[in-house]
Amino acid sequence: MNQRYEHYLALKGEHPKKYARDLAALMGIGEAQLCEARVGHDAQALKTDFPALLAALEAVGETKSITRNEYAVHEQVGKYENLHLGEHAGLILNPRALDQRLFPQQWHSAFFLRDMTARGERQSIQIFDRHGDAVLKIYTTENTDIAAWDALIAQFTTDATSLELTPASGPQHSETLDATTVEAEWRAMTDVHQFFGLLKRHNISRQQAFRAVADDLAWQVSNDSLAQLLNQAQQDGNEIMIFIGNRGCTQIFTGAVEKLMPMDNWINIFNPNFTLHLMADHISESWVTRKQSGDGFVTSLELFAADGTQIAQLYGQRSEGTPEQTRWREQLALLTTPGAAA
Repeated sequence: MNQRYEHYLALKGEHPKKYARDLAALMGIGEAQLCEARVGHDAQALKTDFPALLAALEAVGETKSITRNEYAVHEQVGKYENLHLGEHAGLILNPRALDQRLFPQQWHSAFFLRDMTARGERQSIQIFDRHGDAVLKIYTTENTDIAAWDALIAQFTTDATSLELTPASGPQHSETLDATTVEAEWRAMTDVHQFFGLLKRHNISRQQAFRAVADDLAWQVSNDSLAQLLNQAQQDGNEIMIFIGNRGCTQIFTGAVEKLMPMDNWINIFNPNFTLHLMADHISESWVTRKQSGDGFVTSLELFAADGTQIAQLYGQRSEGTPEQTRWREQLALLTTPGAAA
């Protein structure tokens, strides 16, 4: 038994309710390194042929997928159907079910894990980036085809576990920008996805772009806006979209907010097949933005942490070819600016 695994077991005994991610932090290592230490005990390394792994997941049927960043956790029950993989990115395209934007070039390692919980054994496939951070975790449910799952694990199990991690470093954005040009290019957009190109051309962050343009395109709102908006959406019953992501995966919820439960500093949504946990006290900036599409302006609420991480992005549900919900625009219009009386 290796020392790292012994340390893990000791900490797990001391802190039985802590997640592996938190135990790894207590050990001073990344979560991928903890998985590596568990290989040969309650974990197995998996081959890193990620396109093949994604394709094979369709056969197992229902799973629970968890995508998170430092401040928000997005859990969605669904199936790995309608996979579309390109050279640089991929999609699992099932609106109102499992809906993901995948960036496999950021993926570096994968493990199969067995964890004992109060409810019994939990089995999962966990995928990590080259910095050792989790990008996607896929858990079995009571409806998973376990025979197909076992066959997948057997097919992808490998003895190779060399991680060769590199330290994470934040993007180095330009300190100066031409606000007039940024605004002109923003107004010239015809599709919301062109915004990524604008940021790349000018080597600026989203918040730099928001500050550069006039306040009919982007304006800051109170950091209580998320709670206010979710409460209003729950009351009104309109469908919204919640995007939570990291370097390697963005997961999207589409639907009505059914059960909203704030708890301590967390905002929680508990729908039958979707769960959100978001650390409200870590929201440092909140922005409403308007970007042009072929169907008129599309408006979103974007939330950021103090370190610049985009915690979440929210939209009104909209199908291609239809304009944005009037109710969604009205809900955003009710949000107050920072420091203003509600």
